[in-house]
Amino acid sequence: MFRISDELIKKYSVIGPRYTSYPTAPMWYEIEPSKQLEWYSEIRASTRPLSLYIHIPFCWERCVYCACNVFITKQQGRSKNYVEYLLGELDSLASFQHSEKKIRQLHFGGGTPNFLLDEEFKQILEKIRSLFTFEEDAEIAIEMDPSMMRPGQLKMLRELGFNRLSMGVQDFNEKVQKAVKREQSAALTLEVLQEARALGYKGINFDLIYGLPHQTPESFRETLDTVIAMRPDRLAVYNFAYLPEQMPHQRKIDPTALPGEKEKLDFLFAAIEKFTTAGYRYIGMDHFALEDDELSVAQKNHTLYRNFMGYTPKSGVDLFGIGASSIGEFGRFFLQNEKKVNLYQKRIEDGGLSGSRGIVLTKDDQIRKWTIIRLICHFYLSFEEFKAEFGEDFREYFQSELGELEAMQADGLLEVKEDHIEILDPGKILVRNICMVFDAYLKRSNVPKVTYSKTI
Repeated sequence: MFRISDELIKKYSVIGPRYTSYPTAPMWYEIEPSKQLEWYSEIRASTRPLSLYIHIPFCWERCVYCACNVFITKQQGRSKNYVEYLLGELDSLASFQHSEKKIRQLHFGGGTPNFLLDEEFKQILEKIRSLFTFEEDAEIAIEMDPSMMRPGQLKMLRELGFNRLSMGVQDFNEKVQKAVKREQSAALTLEVLQEARALGYKGINFDLIYGLPHQTPESFRETLDTVIAMRPDRLAVYNFAYLPEQMPHQRKIDPTALPGEKEKLDFLFAAIEKFTTAGYRYIGMDHFALEDDELSVAQKNHTLYRNFMGYTPKSGVDLFGIGASSIGEFGRFFLQNEKKVNLYQKRIEDGGLSGSRGIVLTKDDQIRKWTIIRLICHFYLSFEEFKAEFGEDFREYFQSELGELEAMQADGLLEVKEDHIEILDPGKILVRNICMVFDAYLKRSNVPKVTYSKTI
């Protein structure tokens, strides 16, 4: 049973990272282009397949809940110019990566990727295919705003090889949609879903958000029921973070219309209860998938991974970010491109690469990253597997951390056995808290102060 007591909620409701990376992004530092060249050169000999993330920052209008790196414009010509720089960055990447390396995963995120015109998608895919080849079962995915989709766009993308789709839904209640400036009917969403299925898209995901203005327990349950009736393959249910001081566009939200913390918890538990009852597997944190979906299968097989795109079944890759603000994860490095579109384009123009921030992982970083990935993805960690990977005894290396886990074990969140750690159902909701025990940076005083979201 995934519901947890009010006492545990009070005890474990703290701010903490979401662990789409370790070390987390606030711990990274600024780098010069020469450093990116060094990092790319070091992993040139890697035999791992490639994953590419391409960031399309453009949106016609800003949704007031959004925390993404976006560029608001109604000028379609902006994307034409931007795509030229994407093509240049792909050429630069290819000069460091042997052409025989195959792409296991390609993901277009945003922003609103379907801002691009058909011809611009074709340019990008043609360039990638001229530089690399795809694995036979490669995932080619895109995030889309159904309300802004052009006629025939899904069909065109399928013909280019796209085979997975994620749609922003957020909430189907009209009052909520108007308040966040994202109006999209259930009928339109169903129409796009049915077309995508008919065209052969798999792993279709819906994004939902709880904690939005004017949401009520009744209205949110209606949205959940509507979603379950449509039965997408995957679901992400995010907690809205109201941070008007950091995100000025959120000041358009009436704070008195926001649900309280207790109501938000009711939304979360309602989603978990309804989706698991309807046959979805609780992947962790805020993600769900049907039992036969690739995400669920990967979790059962202990091959699930987590990165800046969320949970992914495509592990064992070197991930490279293409485009403004995109993030890469390769070898012992994390790297983020310049965030601002104009500065990104200037860097590509000057030298073909645009890395601006990153970090080199120490041996301890790599050990803790591996540990956190196992816990947050599999809810299970084998001490024998740890020793085979790093040549270290888990109990000796993490003697202090195991002591901290004793209270969590007493609270029924996990079990520490002779040869493994297993996270129990209540602990799956609080997995971020468990991972925080192994985060060395949270215990240091000489690191940046960060306002993370609440763990629950």
